[in-house]
Amino acid sequence: MIYIVCDLEATCWNNSFSPYPQEIIEIGACKLNAYAELESEYSSLVKPKRGVILSQYCRQLTGITQLQIDQARPFKVVWNEFIEWIEEDSDDFVLITWGKKDFDLMSQDCNENNCSKEPLQHYVDLKAKYHELKLNDKAFSLNKSLKLEQIEMDGVEHRALADAKNLAKLFFKYFDHWKF
Repeated sequence: MIYIVCDLEATCWNNSFSPYPQEIIEIGACKLNAYAELESEYSSLVKPKRGVILSQYCRQLTGITQLQIDQARPFKVVWNEFIEWIEEDSDDFVLITWGKKDFDLMSQDCNENNCSKEPLQHYVDLKAKYHELKLNDKAFSLNKSLKLEQIEMDGVEHRALADAKNLAKLFFKYFDHWKF
């Protein structure tokens, strides 16, 4: 069994009006072995189909530039590469994200781009599992959960690979407690 700890960044706006549905603009992931040790990393920007111009809010939040998005590859290409990376060592895996939002975005973009949703059959929402483990009534953000656990956050928040690495630290801390 391997563990794919994944985070996404998506198009976003600073108000309630969104001219387009959100689309994935970055996938970052850590591949952990059966002992939750880092084996490899994956990171790629994704060119959105509809919201091809990132909002100023999105650029400031993520630090992703318009030029980077203009040069990024389409979702279908990145998704197929991501699946190959996941399965290069084993087809026995769990796909872990923080919250259901990433699952919903992956499912939506797979539908939009006629891509395989097979990896989503192995999905686990670690946010729900963490709050179940901690018996919290309220779900916290990853950042707040890391602070509560006294886990130092590395990298830049709102970048997919950095957030995936930080989530992997939390996953590792309670590795023997997770029930999937």
